Amino acid sequence: MPRVTSPRAEATAATRAGLVEAATALFAERGFAETSIDDVAAVAGMTKGAVYHHFAGKAALFEAVFSARETEVHERLTQALEDAPDLVTGARTALATFLEACSEPRYGRIVFRDGPLALGWERWRECERDYAYAFIARVLDGLAREGSLVRAPGPSYPTLVLGMLSSAGQLLGQAPPEQHPALREELLGFFDQVIAGMTRT
Repeated sequence: MPRVTSPRAEATAATRAGLVEAATALFAERGFAETSIDDVAAVAGMTKGAVYHHFAGKAALFEAVFSARETEVHERLTQALEDAPDLVTGARTALATFLEACSEPRYGRIVFRDGPLALGWERWRECERDYAYAFIARVLDGLAREGSLVRAPGPSYPTLVLGMLSSAGQLLGQAPPEQHPALREELLGFFDQVIAGMTRT
């Protein structure tokens, strides 16, 4: 039986989504430090009180934006993986998709440039692990099951891969936009060597 949502709940969700979208645009353009709750309220066409009704403060609003951006990119990576003819190709395509996303201010600046500042280093690492670890483990396990890996992945492998991807994301998130094409090409070359070394292809 389909779940029935009340008009009030729908209005609340729409208001919250509007605030998250307004904050996303501002954080991507100005950064966390240069964006105020007043700015978000103005762009969203709401009062400052409305923002605080839904979020405890700017850090809580940022975490909601962070979560939305990670969810969006995770869906893109999953699609890239599922559309590929095999897992090795899928891993390469998902990697290219990830690096492209890191060049977008709505993801790269928010998640990798401002994320550690806004959330704190430990919370940022925890969030990154929550969103990326299972995906990375899924890819590694799939490659192992189909016999594509030279060596069975150890329990530390997902954490090591996550560390490399996070470092790549931070490089792109902090680099000037004009440097992104060359940097993405350099990073893709590095990860191609990593994949070539791990797989039988």
